[in-house]
Amino acid sequence: MLKKFFLSVLLIHTFLWGQSTSQLFNQRKVTALVYSTFIPGAGQFYLGHKVKGVFFTLATFGSLVTTIVSQNNLVGGNERLENLELQYLNTMNWERADQLWQEMLQVKADIDKDYKRRNLFLGVTVGIWVANIIDVLFFTPDKGSGDIFGSIPEVRVSGAREGFMITAKFNF
Repeated sequence: MLKKFFLSVLLIHTFLWGQSTSQLFNQRKVTALVYSTFIPGAGQFYLGHKVKGVFFTLATFGSLVTTIVSQNNLVGGNERLENLELQYLNTMNWERADQLWQEMLQVKADIDKDYKRRNLFLGVTVGIWVANIIDVLFFTPDKGSGDIFGSIPEVRVSGAREGFMITAKFNF
């Protein structure tokens, strides 16, 4: 599955590199595609769509963090279940065995929830990443090669005999 994914990304990059002289896929679009491939939203940010870029970045990394936390909970739950199973097998008390069994059922239910949550958010992460690539290719026009971080204020320092003055000019 992972091999097919990387092969498709490689084929898309190869196709776009060959098409880079066309109007639809100019050099800035190809650069934006490379940026968005590694950091979702960076291509949109590069093309001048900062809000859209920040949205894709936060959405992707937020769902990725949820996926990682769910995986961590899944591993911890499996370790807890193994520990409870050993205790259950070694107990000689009927009441304690019943209590351990109930705990095992609860831990198993939590593991199932974490498994579903992990798979859901992994799918969401991949979906947002793919939507990011499609968006940067077909739906994000290039606003030009300006400063990608916005206008930097112009600062002037002027001296005088009694002191000095600092002025700043902001272009919005």
